Amino acid sequence: MDSTSQDGAGVSEWPTPAGFVRRGMRVLAPGGEELGRVIGVEGEELLLDGGNAEFVAVSQIDGVSADAVLLSDRGDATFGLGAQP
Repeated sequence: MDSTSQDGAGVSEWPTPAGFVRRGMRVLAPGGEELGRVIGVEGEELLLDGGNAEFVAVSQIDGVSADAVLLSDRGDATFGLGAQP
């Protein structure tokens, strides 16, 4: 994906490593909570309308369905915890 703004009026679909993301798709947290809806892509970020988040990194996408983008768990959730034997 290039680093240019892709949220122009004529663009409604953007390629990501997980699949194509379209304007209006629901963006879901790993637990299923809706964070907002896609309004565009700028660089490596999905721009969202509504919800608590304004944008999420494309690298956080775990999967894309027909109408939703599912985000993966944060990789840093266990940062600093000791290793389990």
